[in-house]
Amino acid sequence: MKIQQILKDTPYKLKLFPEEIIKELEERTFEKETKKGKKFYTKCIIRDKDIQLKPEEVIRQLYLKYPKNRIKLTLKDN
Repeated sequence: MKIQQILKDTPYKLKLFPEEIIKELEERTFEKETKKGKKFYTKCIIRDKDIQLKPEEVIRQLYLKYPKNRIKLTLKDN
């Protein structure tokens, strides 16, 4: 799994995200040859361009697809 490779040795965990969202990102992930070797990339669903998948970007891309009905905002009164 490419996503697991990117996240290894980081504190980021995938258990918060539904399996189908992880699978979708995995399917959109591809390798690109760079000056520093092969790197993983995906087409960003918001920016509509190829971006390198570093650990933080993996989590960002997963949150972009997270179902709105599973997000709850708690506002604190001032």
